[in-house]
Amino acid sequence: MAYQRTQAQKLLTVAELALFDAGRTTEIGKLSKSELRSKLERSRKLRDKYRDLYRRQRLAVRNVSGTKAGAKGDANRRTQEKEEILAESVARFEARLAKIEKQEDREFENAQKAVSSKVPAAKMLKKAVAKKLVSTKQSGAGAPTRATKASKGKVGEAKAQKRTSANPLEPLNLPN
Repeated sequence: MAYQRTQAQKLLTVAELALFDAGRTTEIGKLSKSELRSKLERSRKLRDKYRDLYRRQRLAVRNVSGTKAGAKGDANRRTQEKEEILAESVARFEARLAKIEKQEDREFENAQKAVSSKVPAAKMLKKAVAKKLVSTKQSGAGAPTRATKASKGKVGEAKAQKRTSANPLEPLNLPN
């Protein structure tokens, strides 16, 4: 159930109500990404606060009354409604943030396509890098390992040279 402002006004503090108002459809579109993230973080904290408070109150009522529902079924109904209101705000902020990020991703992809179509050299460079990566993965040579860098002397140099120049499928013939 979507809560109206008048219902929320009866339950929330002034700061919480400002957060609720920021999550409404007319206001949420005006927020920047960083403002949206900060409001989302604050909404989550408040939602979790009221969720935990509701659970503690429910357990306390159980202990006092001896029944699961308490003396009345709605002993802590207001706290539960506050949690629901703030959960709705969190959902709205998350949906808006996801929409903004999706839009940014689309813009980035379009910019990448525009750059790659305008500059064929960049495309060729990407292909060359990709081919190089594939060839190094297939040959197994890759970057020099710590052992090849650290080895000193004629035997170490010979081993390093054989490692880089030899066929990776053939066994190494090392001098004794």
